[in-house]
Amino acid sequence: MGVGEPAQTADLVEIIEREEIPDLELDVELRRTLVVKAGNSIRLFVPIKGRPTPAVTWSKEDTAVKTRAIIDNTESYTLLVIPDCNRRDAGKYDLTLENAAGKKTAYVNVKVLDSPGPPLNLKPKAIDKESITLQWEMPLIDGGSKITNYIIEKREATRKAYATVVMKCPSCSVRIPNLSEGSEYYFRVSAENEFGIGEAAETSDPIRASQAPTPPQMVAITDVTKNSVSLAWTKSKHDGGSRITGYVLEAQKKGTDQWTHVTTVKSLDFTVKNLNESEEYVFRVMAVNLSGRSLPRESKHVVIREQSTEPEFDLRGICQKTVIAKAGDNIKVEVPVTGRPKPTVSWQKDNQALKLTQRTMVENTSTSSILTMNECLRSDSGVYSVTGKNIVGSVTENIIVKVHDVPGPPKGPIKLDKIARTSIEFSWETPENDGGPEYDGGFKITGYIVEKRDLPAGRWIRANFTNIIETTFTVSGLTKDESYEFRVFARNSAGALSNPSEQSDPITYTNSGLVNKDSLRKDGGEFVLTEYKINVSAMNSEGVGEAAAVPGTPKAEERLIAPEIDLDADLRKIVNIRACNTLRLFVPIRGRPTPEVKWARENDEPLDRATIENTSSFTSLVIGNVNRFDSGKYNLTVENSSGSKTVSVTVRVLDTPGAPQNLKISQVTKESVTLIWEPPINDGGTKIKNYVVEKREATRKAYATVNALCHKTTWTIDQLQEGCNYYFRVLAENEYGIGLPIETGESVKVSEKPLPPRKVILQDVTKTSVTLSWEKPEHDGGSRVVAYVVEIQPKGSDKWSQSVIVKVPEAVISGLNTGEEYMFRVSARNEKGTSDPRQIGVPVIVKDLVIAPSAKLLFSTYTVLAEKDLTIDIPYIARPKAAVSWVKDGAPLKRTSRVNFSSTDTLLSLVIKEATRDDVGKYSIKLSNTAGETTVDIGVVVLDKPGPPSGPVKVEEVTSDSVTISWNPPEYDGGCTINNYLVEKRDTSTTAWAVVATNLARTKVKAGRLKTGTEYQFRISAENRYGKSPLLVSESGVFSIPSYSTGPITAKDEIEPPRISIDPQYTQTIVVNAGDNFKIDADVHGKPVPTIHWMKGDQELGNTIHREIKNTESYASISVKEAKLADGGLYTLLLKNPGGEKGVQVNICVLDKP
Repeated sequence: MGVGEPAQTADLVEIIEREEIPDLELDVELRRTLVVKAGNSIRLFVPIKGRPTPAVTWSKEDTAVKTRAIIDNTESYTLLVIPDCNRRDAGKYDLTLENAAGKKTAYVNVKVLDSPGPPLNLKPKAIDKESITLQWEMPLIDGGSKITNYIIEKREATRKAYATVVMKCPSCSVRIPNLSEGSEYYFRVSAENEFGIGEAAETSDPIRASQAPTPPQMVAITDVTKNSVSLAWTKSKHDGGSRITGYVLEAQKKGTDQWTHVTTVKSLDFTVKNLNESEEYVFRVMAVNLSGRSLPRESKHVVIREQSTEPEFDLRGICQKTVIAKAGDNIKVEVPVTGRPKPTVSWQKDNQALKLTQRTMVENTSTSSILTMNECLRSDSGVYSVTGKNIVGSVTENIIVKVHDVPGPPKGPIKLDKIARTSIEFSWETPENDGGPEYDGGFKITGYIVEKRDLPAGRWIRANFTNIIETTFTVSGLTKDESYEFRVFARNSAGALSNPSEQSDPITYTNSGLVNKDSLRKDGGEFVLTEYKINVSAMNSEGVGEAAAVPGTPKAEERLIAPEIDLDADLRKIVNIRACNTLRLFVPIRGRPTPEVKWARENDEPLDRATIENTSSFTSLVIGNVNRFDSGKYNLTVENSSGSKTVSVTVRVLDTPGAPQNLKISQVTKESVTLIWEPPINDGGTKIKNYVVEKREATRKAYATVNALCHKTTWTIDQLQEGCNYYFRVLAENEYGIGLPIETGESVKVSEKPLPPRKVILQDVTKTSVTLSWEKPEHDGGSRVVAYVVEIQPKGSDKWSQSVIVKVPEAVISGLNTGEEYMFRVSARNEKGTSDPRQIGVPVIVKDLVIAPSAKLLFSTYTVLAEKDLTIDIPYIARPKAAVSWVKDGAPLKRTSRVNFSSTDTLLSLVIKEATRDDVGKYSIKLSNTAGETTVDIGVVVLDKPGPPSGPVKVEEVTSDSVTISWNPPEYDGGCTINNYLVEKRDTSTTAWAVVATNLARTKVKAGRLKTGTEYQFRISAENRYGKSPLLVSESGVFSIPSYSTGPITAKDEIEPPRISIDPQYTQTIVVNAGDNFKIDADVHGKPVPTIHWMKGDQELGNTIHREIKNTESYASISVKEAKLADGGLYTLLLKNPGGEKGVQVNICVLDKP
């Protein structure tokens, strides 16, 4: 019939780009938890889509991840990479896509296998004076593995280094014992899993080892009125090791069990007000420090009313009402006093009013009366009476004060009772009395001390070395022509020493004996007898016989005495002394003339720290603050012209041990190190109980205890990190503590000799050489393989000889004899040693080989980005050398400035610079020699933008307002899949092009909204991941890159009722489990393009978080994610256009729990 009249739209229609809600596709691995080992990279690759291109945001725990992550976003994917990850990178990574059409979110859970993070909320749970109990929570990050153990360390606040106190702690609480009361400590706790020991959590402030204080010693009621009570209390006897910060006061009314908090104060008294008159109360006080409250101390029960009570003194704090003090001490007597009205207090001594002076004072407070005597004297002894008076009555209490003084000096003058040639016996009297009891300070005289000094300027030194009980003493060992003075001290049973007695008259030892002032002649000279005539007579009962003269003239001369040493019995045994004390070796000596004294240590050890004092009668050696190095033998030698004498004193300083000796590494494996050592030379004077073995990684500074109770001189430290370097040290322990350490001088790598190389392969043989290769050892022993040793054995010989040492797993053994047969073997070597050898499978005969060409092709196709360089290397083997020819796409390959090819005896190389699509194709390499030939085929793909779509452009359908056109894909797709086509149209009366479709996957499109009778032209471009192709343009039949022109097309009308093509499965009820996804889709047809409606019941459906509807001109789908019971029911797909309506129904049943 022909074409009808055209219809025209009333308004202009604007063609805009179609919007598409963002979407993404998570890989199966990313839907589950992604597990990565620490030190590796986290890679999250997610394909995305959406129009316009969505904005991509990665976050972790609501925080951007740009600081740690490298993020690459394109139109089609997003990639997040975190190199060298650690435990902190574990967690939930949120991905958000957003554009003008909508928003899409997803997340990926990442688990990093690492040592744990720090424990949380580390704090003290309980504290006492010698222990602290810690508690904590598990780390937020467990490193992807179960926490198996916690390690606890401590350090004193005054020190910098931590010491391990607990190596094995499976729970989140531990008690740290053996702390010093009042000391402050820091603690840190580290969690451990199968991957190692993690970060430590440390206490932010030091914790003092203390406990709650003891209760106040007494709570006294000092005043009562009709509505208040005044209380006072004394300090706690012990503050628990931490300063008392205050006192808590509570009250309890009679008839109730409840204690009421009154106040917290820092003072020692308080007045409780607003009490009920005539009610009975009891009060209690508790001391408070950082560790808590003390037990309470209660007061007496008290009735609240105005009271009158007679005075009362509380003498419970004075033992037996007696105060004993040493002369010179300060005496303070505090007597609590009660009574209403407040009593007046007075003091008396020996029934006389007490005389107050600057030394003797009385202070009366609201609760007590205090008597103070500063620098008390023996005269302050006596009976002190304290009297309290008020209107009710009077009361008096007696207190006895005893002052113990030093004894008086022994009474002189010193009498010379018996004089011998080199000694003198003298005596004195006991200390005087002072009119009262014997003036001995109230204690029995227990002994005397005699001192002498050389005149005229000597100092006083002690003459007796044992206690003198009697009042007589003999001094010997006096020196010729020397003058002396003597004096005496008394000592009582309290240890008090008197002032010295009057000193004796000077006494001089001469040739004639001892001389004092009474032995001088009247002319002032001495009675000196230099020569003697001696007669000897016999005597019996009848009388004296005749005398016989001794021949010669005897003369008095000084007698020579060989040196002697009086070594005390205690010094003959081993002298034991605790470290830090003072060593005193006091040895009496004698000899004529005065011997020379020399102290020395065995092995010529120095005596720099010793103070040595020598006199004519003794020698002393003093060393202060001794330590273990002062142990040993001390040799004393005295020598004069008559001879010499040597004795030894053995000193043992009881101290912690010295360092163990000769620490050595006896064995190393890939996960353990065995140490061996010898006991310390100095054991600290007591038996070594055990050894402490410690380790530290070379990259750390702190040691960790491996074994605190090692009873042998060897130990194997296992569970070490293979390939890591460690230092080790050993300390000895005795009953006095842990001694000095001995440390390995250099770090020890935890490794062992490697395993043998794997398979040994014969690579090549010539008439004089063999080329071998081998696979690396399966395990390098924890230390890098530094070389390989190749050994050779000629046939008929049992001996292996070293041929070469190489660093790579390949070697050429040359200089061999043609025709001979050889065996070969290879060993791997690292810093710990050489592995067992690996032998080649069969003997090798040395001769030239004939081998047909054979190439080792790694890939059959090679890709390269456009304008980038490509190098292809193909190893091959051929004997003799092969002839090589190169062919591309059936034609000989030509060398150009960009394309080059070459070959060696073993390698084929093709180099393409700045690759273009001209380089795409099939390359063939032909190898031939006398043994045969072979051909190697490889393909080269250049990744580039595609070529233009191919014509002809076909007109499929024409209506009054649309045209359907089709075309063919590009001949060259750019080496990858065509993503989409871009189709544009132009009214031939204008120069402006409008978009018809931007994301078209098919080579066919329907261009709608055309004006009837108007001529249009179209142009099409293809797009892949590398860009857009040149255009296929329909322009008056002339194209820039022509394939086919549609020419001008006139739109005409065509109507086709809607119809639906759907899978037969949807005719049955679709059963879905709750939580699963389901999808309904169908192809749709109709002219004009029908409108698409998805219905459920009478309600039209739209997009939600769980439901997504996708409709195109030829396709309709609805997808439901994680279906619920409510998602079941009857779904209707309804199509409408001017030709009519068409619908299809699908029933969905969702199975869920009841």
